[in-house]
Amino acid sequence: MRVFRLDPVTGLKQFPIREAGQFVLGDPKHGRKKHTVANRVLVGTEQEMIDLILRGHSVRVETSTRPSLVRLNLYVDGKKVS
Repeated sequence: MRVFRLDPVTGLKQFPIREAGQFVLGDPKHGRKKHTVANRVLVGTEQEMIDLILRGHSVRVETSTRPSLVRLNLYVDGKKVS
């Protein structure tokens, strides 16, 4: 996996999750409502996900409690992008 989030508290890597085989992202144009099912953005490939992250989209990652839509501390190929 080329994309991960570094948890600011634990320092553990958190990886994007898939729903029905697609990565789940949030579009920044929806502001505080980007996390809702109606406003989610689904993409099929990791490269599509990376392109959207670089344009400001959030990505849903697996956390210790439940999946979370995040924008900060994201890394692509080991390089911090947000």
